[in-house]
Amino acid sequence: MVWFQCEDCGDNLKKPKLPNHFNFCSASKLSCIDCGQVFSQEDVDSHTQCITEAEKYGPKGHGKVSNSMNAKGKANSKQKPDVDIYVGLSNRPPWVCSLCNTNTTSKQTLLAHADGKKHRAKAKAFHAANQQQCKKDETNDNAENETKQDTSKDKDNKKRKLEASENDAGLLKDSIDVSTEVENGKAAKVNGDVATGLKKAKLGEERENTKLDCTKGNNEVGSKKLKWKKLISSALKSNPEGVLKFSKLTKLVLKSLEGSDYAENKTLVSEILERKISSSSRFILDAKYVRLASSASG
Repeated sequence: MVWFQCEDCGDNLKKPKLPNHFNFCSASKLSCIDCGQVFSQEDVDSHTQCITEAEKYGPKGHGKVSNSMNAKGKANSKQKPDVDIYVGLSNRPPWVCSLCNTNTTSKQTLLAHADGKKHRAKAKAFHAANQQQCKKDETNDNAENETKQDTSKDKDNKKRKLEASENDAGLLKDSIDVSTEVENGKAAKVNGDVATGLKKAKLGEERENTKLDCTKGNNEVGSKKLKWKKLISSALKSNPEGVLKFSKLTKLVLKSLEGSDYAENKTLVSEILERKISSSSRFILDAKYVRLASSASG
């Protein structure tokens, strides 16, 4: 029984079912599944037996020459396909076209199906989709590589910036440490100077206090032992008029104090004399001169 494939819808039909198929399909071309020859609706009825069937069921060697000639003529008559039309075809039984979801009875029939209009269109669309996918994948790979390169560059830049920041931080820390040491040294020096100054001031104060204490003690002792007013009176009476300059009076008193602690301290003696003269009514201090009150009244 001869089988045909409708080139318009892709259905595989036995020859008796062709009239019914013509009622709902245009079926402009019908190809024999066994021999691959293409027929129209008008001449398909004339194909009642194909060479493949004769080879299968007839005597050995019968029809090989004519089949070879028909195959060569058919190959020469058709143009070379612009795409690989054998995509989706199985290499071993069962003979199936996965692209068109079609089952055939032999490899030759499968190859004839691959040369049909429907399969060619699907094969072309399949290759076009693959090319687009390849281009898309290539574009994605390029973009991914560029992203990786950019990421690697960013990481390198961040690493360099981090190292530079750490170096700057180290330099800043060293600078701060040096500044701190300098400041500490200055502070220590200032503190040392202040401490030295305070120590000197304290020592000077202690010396001054000691000196004052000694002066005060000598003054007190001298006041008790010496009669200052008598010394003043004796010095003034050395002048017939009872009048002397205060400086002259001081010299005479100091001369009379030779051998005592006051002999070497003219300033202290001068202060004591001035205080005694001012506090006593026996003496009169007139500018630079000192006189006895009795001589002034006489």
